[in-house]
Amino acid sequence: MDRIARLMPIERRLFGINESDDSRIGSGRDDSDGGGTLVNFNPTAGKDDKSSASLASLFSTFIPVLIYSGICLALFLVFRRRCRRVYAPRTVPTLRAPEPPSPELPDGWFNWIRPFLAITDDYILNHCSLDGYFFLRFLRVLSIICAAGVVIVWPVLLPVNKTGNSGLAELESLTIGNIKLGTRFYAHALVAWCFFGFVLFIICRECVYFINLRQAYLLSPNYSQRLSSRTVLFTCIPQPYLDEAKLRKLFGDAVKTIWLVQDTSALRALVDDRDGTADRLQEAEVRLIRLANAARLKQLGKQPAFSTLSTHLDDPIPRPDNVPHDDAEKGQALDSAIQFAQRQLSALDNPTLDKPTDPEYTHPYGLDPSLPDVRGSVAALWIPVQSRPHYRPIGNFGRRVDTIRWTRARLKVLNREIWNLRRRHHRGDGAPLNAAFIEFDSQASAQAAFQIVAHHQPLNMSPCYIGLQPDEIIWSALRIRWWEHIMRRFFMMCVIAAAVIFWSIPSVLVGMVTNISELSRMVFFLSWIMKLPGPILGVIQGLLPALGLSWLMAAVPWMLRGCARVAGVPSHALVELYVQHAYFFFQVVQVFLVTTLTSAASASVVDIIQNPLGVKDMLSENLPKASNFYLSYILIQCLASGATTLANLGDLIRHQLIFKTLSNPRRRFYRWRRLRRVHWGSEFPRFTNLGVIAISYSCIAPLVLVFAGLGMLFVSYVYRYSLVYVYDSKFDTKGLFYPRALMQLMTGLYIAQICLVGLFALKTAVGPMMLTIIFLIFTGLVHVSLNDAVTRLLYNLPRTLTLEKDKGDRAEDERPGEETSRAEPAATSTGLAADYYNMTDPEDEDFLSDAHRKATHDLPTDVELRGIEGPNTLRYHLTQWTKALLRSAVRKAATPVKDQDPYGVSSESGLTQLLRRIKIMITPDPSRPPNIITTFLHPEIYQSFRELQPRVNPQPGPEGTALPRDYARRAYWPPEMWTPTPRLWIPRDEARVSRQEVAHSAGESTALNIRNTEN
Repeated sequence: MDRIARLMPIERRLFGINESDDSRIGSGRDDSDGGGTLVNFNPTAGKDDKSSASLASLFSTFIPVLIYSGICLALFLVFRRRCRRVYAPRTVPTLRAPEPPSPELPDGWFNWIRPFLAITDDYILNHCSLDGYFFLRFLRVLSIICAAGVVIVWPVLLPVNKTGNSGLAELESLTIGNIKLGTRFYAHALVAWCFFGFVLFIICRECVYFINLRQAYLLSPNYSQRLSSRTVLFTCIPQPYLDEAKLRKLFGDAVKTIWLVQDTSALRALVDDRDGTADRLQEAEVRLIRLANAARLKQLGKQPAFSTLSTHLDDPIPRPDNVPHDDAEKGQALDSAIQFAQRQLSALDNPTLDKPTDPEYTHPYGLDPSLPDVRGSVAALWIPVQSRPHYRPIGNFGRRVDTIRWTRARLKVLNREIWNLRRRHHRGDGAPLNAAFIEFDSQASAQAAFQIVAHHQPLNMSPCYIGLQPDEIIWSALRIRWWEHIMRRFFMMCVIAAAVIFWSIPSVLVGMVTNISELSRMVFFLSWIMKLPGPILGVIQGLLPALGLSWLMAAVPWMLRGCARVAGVPSHALVELYVQHAYFFFQVVQVFLVTTLTSAASASVVDIIQNPLGVKDMLSENLPKASNFYLSYILIQCLASGATTLANLGDLIRHQLIFKTLSNPRRRFYRWRRLRRVHWGSEFPRFTNLGVIAISYSCIAPLVLVFAGLGMLFVSYVYRYSLVYVYDSKFDTKGLFYPRALMQLMTGLYIAQICLVGLFALKTAVGPMMLTIIFLIFTGLVHVSLNDAVTRLLYNLPRTLTLEKDKGDRAEDERPGEETSRAEPAATSTGLAADYYNMTDPEDEDFLSDAHRKATHDLPTDVELRGIEGPNTLRYHLTQWTKALLRSAVRKAATPVKDQDPYGVSSESGLTQLLRRIKIMITPDPSRPPNIITTFLHPEIYQSFRELQPRVNPQPGPEGTALPRDYARRAYWPPEMWTPTPRLWIPRDEARVSRQEVAHSAGESTALNIRNTEN
């Protein structure tokens, strides 16, 4: 080493190396600068820029996510060809019956892509759920919003931000924090007006489209003929109205069937006990068969001559004197099957011939087929009684019992008690609960009953629900009274609010980790972090916080579903709506607000402590930097989550590994048949929050738009494949998630404008701040007006649709180019409402008769006209004269000049052309074929109820077929009232143990449905 040290100065002199001229000397030695290569990489080195690690964090997140997504995609491409049950279960006819299966895709590596892309939206609308269709549309709408943001925002704000001369580097130089001069913020205010106005229009347009399509779907034969479409659930019914006769009198002759919900808790406990006992019996039978066959195979391996017992039946068989006949019955193991055959020889002279002939049946031990193999225990030939399945039931005070014998006896008792209780409930002897299902004769009558106020007392016979299927009802929620419903609802609101506060603690930690490099300078025990290599530091600041926040929020929906059940939500679909509302609140508070504020505060806490007077400049500079975290979060939520959904790793492990280890054949069948269910209550808020983040940062950090737009587009194709080929579409809210998600996007508009106002205030940009405040007020007015206009149409079917759906022509008020005129009243009845309120009065007709009018106005003319001298009449005439004068002036200005000029050589006036263009833009002619722009601008005309009606499947679905005769006894009864006796599946075996066990169970318990199936 000393020799090398002496040679170093000679080398420097020979090659002319001067260390004083090398700028790299000391820059990274021993990692003295606290970062690696990627952390200190700055493309604008040489300028006076501030150091940044945003690119390193982004690439440290993007590369692992890209590798993980590639692995998931490779798994999907490989196993899609082999595991049809995992990646295309909806193509299996037996899994989809009675629904038609999805079209199969080719089995090649990539030749399936084109047929998949050829699947239309109408197919998804008619064969998948309406919620799934609108979820795909929601993702597409978010992609369109982000694409429009790129077109509107990027050309203006990216150059403005980049040339802001605030000294920020890398990704921060593209944010609003890089701007120094306040006059530059006018560009942000004007761009915000344009982009946020477009988002407002999209929300209003999609609400109109949703209303039209949902009305067309609900009125289609595929849905309107279902029993659920004309059945209304009334909850919180007072005790005097829990009577079928009063309910029929209340709702009239339109009532067809009434199901009064009864308290079946005792029956439910018995049915659950029977199901558990049947499962225990089946597991015990399977275990007994496995043990007996394993012992048999082991013994046959030692003495294979036992399998040829039938060839030696005529030989004399020695019989030991010390072994009694009933040893096998007591479970003592015999030396061989010859002793069992010897006891059966006495039956050769008188064989049992009363059992049905089975040509495929051979006696397990080579004896005559007519010999009974049910008597005795076949399993006892191979295993002792101590090896039989046993357990210690509580009902037997913990004493050990034989599982098979005990469960058989228990099932006989349970079946008898269940049958007696069901008889009592069918007679109406059960205690009624506060709910009733009422079936009406038509969908229109059900909608009328659903929309009226049924009871004069507050919160009685409300809330009511329509369209609930029997298998999605949470029956335990129907017993809740109106006051208990209020208490439960407010209690759950308090629980959710407390959970939001509790979840804020780990969210704060996640937000602080995103700026761990800044915190390490202040906290002494974190200084070692800055000595890590750049890529590792980028993973810590970019990938780990995004993963941690994603995992943290993944546990919230399950808690919210439990809260919904406690709050008294009566169906699984409505539980998901409850989860959507609460989970979005969680997402906005935890993922957006808390993380953004803590990330910005942790980045500037040291500078604020050192320079408190510059707090506003530091916050305005560091708040946009928080957008770097959301680039990583969008990659995790869209790219990684979408790839995981496509790979379907859970089902792959469940059906390829765990499925083969299950010993219960019935459980294996149910797991194989049950499709994966998607929980829209947790899926919609995740992507709604991403849309809120994209809108909020659109004018602050425009780079978020392209990440969000491409991520939403990728996820839309992933869910498109899953909805067509993987997911179950049983539970459906008929699209009610979509309008709520659209309204929740308004949160992004409010947050974006409030953030802009705050940033403008920190930069003392008064003009842009006032412009943004004006548009914020306009946004609030549009939001309120939109709620008032469409809220009732989002959930109800108007009565006019029952008339409009059968009309071939448009209504008179929808025809363009015609002035609105008052139609003559028809000489028909005044309708249901007028008859109900008795609006026609005979005294009015007498008052308006000619004789009465003549007797009343038999006055001189000057006396009749003297009323014009009053102030009210004079004001009225002046108002009418002014309106007529203005109307004639406008008409004269709008009249073509050629009509005024006797020569008629001039064209239309400019005002006429302007008014005509405005009229065409506002109310285009529906008779003319529309283009893409007019269709996009006017969904109320070109995508109306009548235009969308042909897109919905006109054929009745499987639920719209003829109902069974006994549907009134089991349609809207709880499952414990009609659940049949459990069916046990016992696998066949070579030792014929299963054949004997099936015969024993069927003989002792005739109510037990047991089958001997192939293993």
